[in-house]
Amino acid sequence: MENTENQRLKIFRKSLNKTQMEFGMVTGLKQGSFADVERGKVKVSGDIKNALFKEFSLNIEWLETGKGEMTVNTVKPNARSIGEIQYPLDFTDSPFIDLGDGQYLMVVPLVNEYAYAGYLSGYKDTEYLEVLPKHTIIVDKYHKGSYRAFEIVGDSMDDNTKESISDGSIATGREIQQHLWTSKFHTHRFKDYVIVHRKMGIIAKRISNHDTETGIITCHSLNPDKVAYPDFDIHLDEVKQIFNIVNVLQKR
Repeated sequence: MENTENQRLKIFRKSLNKTQMEFGMVTGLKQGSFADVERGKVKVSGDIKNALFKEFSLNIEWLETGKGEMTVNTVKPNARSIGEIQYPLDFTDSPFIDLGDGQYLMVVPLVNEYAYAGYLSGYKDTEYLEVLPKHTIIVDKYHKGSYRAFEIVGDSMDDNTKESISDGSIATGREIQQHLWTSKFHTHRFKDYVIVHRKMGIIAKRISNHDTETGIITCHSLNPDKVAYPDFDIHLDEVKQIFNIVNVLQKR
C-alpha cells in the first residue's frame, strides 16, 4: 500500500533522526500538534512544507507524490565553505554564491515535470517559487533578469545533434519581460525558448518567426518528424511567460 503524505512526513523525520519536538520547533508547532499531523489527523500544510524545505531541503514533490528523492540539492545562505550568498541589488531574483577565482554559482528555481501544472497558477507567487527545487549553474559574472530552470519533457526538440534539448534535460532561461514582446525577439542570438502557455502548458521550442504587428510567433521543433511535430503559430495573448534558453544541462 502506498504511503500517505502524512506517513511520508514521518519517514522523512526519522530519516534525519529527529524527534517530533525538533520538527515541531522548526515548523512552529507543539510536539502534540506535530504528532497529530504525522498521524493524519491534520493535513500537512504549506507552511510545514516550506519550513522543512528551508531547514532540511525537503523535496516537496516527494512528500506529496512519493516520486523522486526525499531531498533536493539546494544552497543554504550559511554555506560559507564555498562562498557567501549574495543578492546583487537591481540585478536579479536569483542568488549568487562566490566560488572564488571569478566564478559564481547561480541558484535558479527548477520547474520539473511534476511542478508543471502548479507553475501555471503559481508562477507569480513568491512563496510558491521559494519551495520549488533549485538548479545551479556556474557563471563568470552576475546576470541581470529573472531566471527559471525547466525540466524538458518529450523529444520534440531532439534531432540527435549537439543542438538537441532532449527529454529530461534541464533548460535554464532568462525571462523576456512582457513589455518587450512588441519588439522582435533576438532569435538570431537566442534560438530556443521556453514558453509558458495558458492552455498548452510549458513547452520548449525554437521560434522561427515573430510577427510584431500581429503578435504571433511561429514555433518550430528540432525533431525531423514533422508529422508528429509540425510547426505551429501562437498568439502572444495566450502566453504567460517566455524565457530565452541560455543554458542546457543534457540528461546523461
